[in-house]
Amino acid sequence: MKSRSAYPPGALNINGFSFFNAVSFQIVLGAPVILFAKSLGASSFLLGTIAALTPLLNILQLLAARFLHRTGYKRFVLAGWGARTFFTLCIAAVPVWPGLTISGRLSLLAGSLFGFNLLRGFSAGAWLPWLTALVPEQVRGSFLSRDNAFMHLGCLVALLVSAWVMSGSVEAAEYTAVFGIGLVAALISLWFVHRIPDAESPEDRLRSGVSVPWGAMLRHVPFARLLRFTTIYMTVIGSLGVFTVEYLVVREKFGEATILLLGSLSFVGALVGLAITAPRLDVTGSKPWLRRGLVLMALVIFGWFALAAGLLPGWPGLVGGLNFLGGLAGAVFGVANTRIVMVSVPAMGRNHFFALFTVVCGLGLGGAPMAWGAVLDALGSLEVAAGPLSINRYSLYFAVLALLACWDVRLIPGLREGVSVGSVPLAAAEARPVAPVE
Repeated sequence: MKSRSAYPPGALNINGFSFFNAVSFQIVLGAPVILFAKSLGASSFLLGTIAALTPLLNILQLLAARFLHRTGYKRFVLAGWGARTFFTLCIAAVPVWPGLTISGRLSLLAGSLFGFNLLRGFSAGAWLPWLTALVPEQVRGSFLSRDNAFMHLGCLVALLVSAWVMSGSVEAAEYTAVFGIGLVAALISLWFVHRIPDAESPEDRLRSGVSVPWGAMLRHVPFARLLRFTTIYMTVIGSLGVFTVEYLVVREKFGEATILLLGSLSFVGALVGLAITAPRLDVTGSKPWLRRGLVLMALVIFGWFALAAGLLPGWPGLVGGLNFLGGLAGAVFGVANTRIVMVSVPAMGRNHFFALFTVVCGLGLGGAPMAWGAVLDALGSLEVAAGPLSINRYSLYFAVLALLACWDVRLIPGLREGVSVGSVPLAAAEARPVAPVE
């Protein structure tokens, strides 16, 4: 285990931000808001659209990359995260807003989520470059494991508190109370951001901000392979958080508090996974952990398929077990993937590499729930018995995702870890300075 002294100054403030930001976004963007939208009669497509807003609006990071060298990372994050808090307040007010029809509440909820994610998508372009500049390469794996543990702990707290508030019969006031907790957590997270030191000198920011043409980045083979691999993974997991919740509501008839409590087990699993990777990731590298996380995720999705197909009973304990293992797999994959991106992107034009990577992966992460929402609505009440197997819209959905995960495992041997000798000259040779933006 790396010593605490090896971590950068302000490391605990980064962890504090990750914890309280996770409490906020797990409420505002996670299961509680999905359950609220479903209680208002939202269709699968609308649920998918709500889930898609966060990754799709990451496209604004391409624009943000042009400004980072001018403003610095800290000011950029503070401005964006601070402004989006207004929309968290709007979301908290939706359930108890007087005089609104159900369609009006859905419209106001969707509009507030759009505004929230618009500001978040723009300002998030500074976060990964900021962390990369702050955290020394030799401790990135252990630091990311620790920081992700704070994040998942925040998500766990958010779901447990939400389940406690929403136990029994859930009324509008309970939803407002839960969203209000998310608002308070967002405000506290800003205090921690303010205490994180800025990362680079003006000269380093200019080097990171050098603009690299998209074609040059996509022709850089290690980057292109990693981009394709991660995009497929994001396509697999992008809709799971939405439609596993909808499945439990529609098919298994679980109550809100039960769904939230069972969902919290995924974050317990994530904490276990991060405890395993923290002392090992910097020693072994990312690729072995990418393989382990992805194989386990494929097995978990096969478990959901067996549940939806009637091959396994819908016991809460079984659902909780799938959530636990899914959380473990996702955390192991996520921290290994973040590390391999950070160590594989050249310093020259780094902001633009990160922005393009996030945007393209976001298209998979955001397109999947919208596309699957439309497909699930179209399949409707499809139910065909094939012996012990039930072919329905959810079993088909999980079967396709499991096959995609298996296909993605086959791409891991082709990934390259670390910046190759030729990667920096490639970026520098085709790079062009960013024109000042007034």
